[in-house]
Amino acid sequence: MKRVIAILGGSTPFTAALVEAFRAAPACELRLFGQNRDALERMKRYAERRLGWTVLATARLDEAVSGAAVVVNQIRFGGLEGRSRDEALANRFGLAADETLGPCGLSAALRVVPRIRELAAGLGRRCPDAWVLNLSNPLSVTTLAMIRAGAPRKCVGLCELPLTTFLETCRLVRMSPPDVEWEYAGLNHRGFIFTLRHRGEDLMPRLPGMLEGRTIFGIKSEDIRELGALPLKYFRLSPSAGRAKFLDELKKTLASELEAGTTPPPSLSQRDQSWYEAAVVPMIAAIFADDGRRMIVNCLRDDGLVREVPARVWRDRVDVVAAEPPARLAPWLGRWASHERALLEALESPNLERIEGALALDPMVPQARASEIAQAIWAEHAN
Repeated sequence: MKRVIAILGGSTPFTAALVEAFRAAPACELRLFGQNRDALERMKRYAERRLGWTVLATARLDEAVSGAAVVVNQIRFGGLEGRSRDEALANRFGLAADETLGPCGLSAALRVVPRIRELAAGLGRRCPDAWVLNLSNPLSVTTLAMIRAGAPRKCVGLCELPLTTFLETCRLVRMSPPDVEWEYAGLNHRGFIFTLRHRGEDLMPRLPGMLEGRTIFGIKSEDIRELGALPLKYFRLSPSAGRAKFLDELKKTLASELEAGTTPPPSLSQRDQSWYEAAVVPMIAAIFADDGRRMIVNCLRDDGLVREVPARVWRDRVDVVAAEPPARLAPWLGRWASHERALLEALESPNLERIEGALALDPMVPQARASEIAQAIWAEHAN
């Protein structure tokens, strides 16, 4: 397999974090695709300095992906301006302004999905044998939209949160990760680590006490005790002001730092981008190694949903190795799946009624306000 990696949305200065993560990988040919030519050339120069790889910068999709073994999609359709509008809508109703869930996530999906379908169809024509690693949020619905629109068959979504939650748990309880077995199930940002076994001992019943009052990314001992499992941090997502403005200012700062420096931009540390180091680069390494490495991937399952599952990654496929979650989690997993299906229906053929139906099933949305929020979202997107 030719080691050619294409990065769609490669002009953003945040790609510098991916470049740094690639420093631990074997040499490849890197292709950066984007629309801002000055930003593309700036990132190309930085990648060449930091990696010593052959780096191509192009505004032509066919040039970027032709012959690529791996295509990483991180295009943010609508830019940070679109994210800012989504956040303002969520803030209007006092709800979490997160681009993956709730009304903010639904609004983002309505904007992103039509464009990502076009992208996926183009990839299906231009690089049908490539792996497509999707990072665009909201991840589960954009990954499914790509698959349905004709993306290359090896199309999966990647998120680092299950793994980083596991690693943080091991750090807090002072256990070495290789000594701990774990199982996970759910949808992207809505899932549970339901097995933690240290040298044969089931740790989950003791985990609340072992935390000694500390939290795991905001998840408290009482949450774990009540559920009998460790949920991801989005289980307790609180209202927030959003991040678009912060990211926009940071983006400008990074651009100037990249122009001048030969070392990682100092401001890069202001944003956690652990998905590169903990998900993207290990996935690429697993593909090239072809030895069945265990990863968490978002992939299409038999029920028609893209679910986040443990799998073995080979050069030409993923083999899902997910264990059956305990029955006590079925109400939560079922509720999330019902909302996901309603959301997909709204995205397939958007109208006010379907948007309201999706919001009514969203655990993050007060049902009494679903109609009011739906009207606001529809007014934003109807034109």
